[in-house]
Amino acid sequence: MRHSQIEIEDSLKRSAALIPPSPGRKSRAKPALSDRQGDRKGLHKLLGKQMVPLAVMVFFAWLLWEKVAHLDMKAVFATVATVTPGQWGLAGLATLASFWAVGQYDRVLHAQLGTGISDSSARSSGILAIGLSQALGFGALTGTLIRWRMLPELTLWQAARLSGAVALSFLMGWAVIAAMALLVFQPEVPWMKTLATGAIALFLTLAALSIYPPRALVRLPWPSIKTMVTVVGLAAIDTICAGLALYVLLPDHLLLPLGHTVSAYLFSLGAGLISSTPGGVGPFEATLASLLPAIPLEPLLGAVVAFRLIYYGVPAAISALFILRGPRRCNLAREPHLVKTAASPYLSPQLEVQIFAAPRAEAGLLRTRDFSLLSAADGTALGLASPIGQSLVMLSDPLAAHCPAQTRDALARAATRRYRMPAIYKCGARMAASARRAGWQVLPTAEEAWLIPAEFSLEGSKTRQLRRVLRKAEEGRIRVTEGARDLPLEQMDRVADEWLAMRGQERGFSMGTYDRDYISCQRVFLAWQGTNLVAFVSFHESRNEMTLDLMRTGEAAPDGTIQLLIVKAIEAARKQGVPRLSLAAVPWQGEDHAPLTRWLRQKFLARSGAAGLRRFKSAFAPQWETLYLAAPTRLALTVAGMDILRRVTAPPPKVTANPMKAARSATHPTLRLSRVLTSRRRGASPAQTPPSPSSAGPDRQ
Repeated sequence: MRHSQIEIEDSLKRSAALIPPSPGRKSRAKPALSDRQGDRKGLHKLLGKQMVPLAVMVFFAWLLWEKVAHLDMKAVFATVATVTPGQWGLAGLATLASFWAVGQYDRVLHAQLGTGISDSSARSSGILAIGLSQALGFGALTGTLIRWRMLPELTLWQAARLSGAVALSFLMGWAVIAAMALLVFQPEVPWMKTLATGAIALFLTLAALSIYPPRALVRLPWPSIKTMVTVVGLAAIDTICAGLALYVLLPDHLLLPLGHTVSAYLFSLGAGLISSTPGGVGPFEATLASLLPAIPLEPLLGAVVAFRLIYYGVPAAISALFILRGPRRCNLAREPHLVKTAASPYLSPQLEVQIFAAPRAEAGLLRTRDFSLLSAADGTALGLASPIGQSLVMLSDPLAAHCPAQTRDALARAATRRYRMPAIYKCGARMAASARRAGWQVLPTAEEAWLIPAEFSLEGSKTRQLRRVLRKAEEGRIRVTEGARDLPLEQMDRVADEWLAMRGQERGFSMGTYDRDYISCQRVFLAWQGTNLVAFVSFHESRNEMTLDLMRTGEAAPDGTIQLLIVKAIEAARKQGVPRLSLAAVPWQGEDHAPLTRWLRQKFLARSGAAGLRRFKSAFAPQWETLYLAAPTRLALTVAGMDILRRVTAPPPKVTANPMKAARSATHPTLRLSRVLTSRRRGASPAQTPPSPSSAGPDRQ
């Protein structure tokens, strides 16, 4: 279906009333009823999960009661009183270092999940959530509620999912660090050594699967290896610094080895985490006492009390003040970012205009939702990009031909935030030259077959093979029509199913996959045998060109049917003055000097059927344009090639929208301590106080 420029601009005018209010307007969006119901269900589920930690806390209290009943509490508090200012200072510095790492967990997970929250807001909300929730206990509930309050752009469900991701990532990092400590310090517990070896082996297996998953697992959303290594490094900083804080608070006369003390802290921390009791109280002390049996219980518990004051009490008090005050500004990022389009392939009128004006019609692949819009800090759409494997890959040239350097820099910054390596796939010579001048590595990766419809002719020796194939289609009495607005979708479904049964599977990423809504947004040509549809082709369309996308044939289609469809499309393009028609690209078949690149290209050629594609497109006597793969380093270039190969040959079965994307305005009202105090002075209830403008959160610029 052809979308003319006039149709698109008319749609843009008609949609003016649908544009969301600007930040200056005083309207405030309210969350949908379904969102509120989902939040209530999520809250009830969180409350239900806290029954297990509560039972664990009661069990350990009963287990330790006999020992605690005989403790000399005066000796315990005397140990706290003997802590020197120097010890408090060193413990405070270690606590600061630990909480710096705590904030980085949230920053990493926000970037990995693509929430759109800024780094500073992610760090501060993470520190506040851990600072208070570790003292209150019931971390799944308290951490969720605190993040939900400090980040009003998230729904309760999103905050719960984020808290779960942070907890799981920390547990993975803690398991690796604790296992390494076990293997280094060799405690006399044989089964723990086996457990440690298994934990490290599991992490290495997950890392290997992230780098190169088998075909059956390639569709899973694996975190990048940089993300996994970063989480483990942050867990090491966090836990070791916390262990140091405990170590410096121990009485000097105990003369405990540093490594042994930190290892004991790591294992005790694990017991406290599993129990989810407030501060791990009970399981933490029981495990620490069992791992340090040579130390008298009173001085050990005295050091633990001092540790809880500096590591739990002080952060909890500070966090509580900030949480009561609430957020004071919009938390959305002002950096280059990815914007996922809506679930429907029907784009907004603004995007339709931009896609129609793009230098390459292949920008229509945005409708597949395998790609997101790479946007500048001010919201300007720069290109199509997708995080796959270890890479953030931009497809083809920028949406605006005049900004290759700006687009490349934005891609690199967005990739850094997501812990991936940037790459540009199938870009033209101009973009490749800009990347090479910036020091990037550039490699030929494809050749695009294209022609000028006004100059195309079936006469001459160059199209002799094409004429012979077309005669076969004519003998089969094939009739070609251009698809109107009402496409024969039921018959097209049948043809697509027959094609899939013959071919085995569709490909993806830079190749479109059949979908009713997707193909309804394209220009379609249909091949009929009487009243029976036997084949169809579709084209991306822009102001500058048409680009071949889907080719589907049924069982009854005679030889030459697809060629006849393309010839009729060329004729239609010539009548309408389309300046350029692309038959899409085939893999580049030149010689590579690097052995790894040569091996990778051979694998791609073997899977792509490149020889047959080249013969098919060469029959139209096209011109050929070399397209390139560009990345900052040779390693990034090789990794991007592997990631693209896997995604092309094993696309996800169904691409969905990002459920973790933050809203542009607050999903719930936020309570401010200053508003409460002001309302009390005025004699009004908090509910009567008008909402603060910042509580609604300004729209992203």
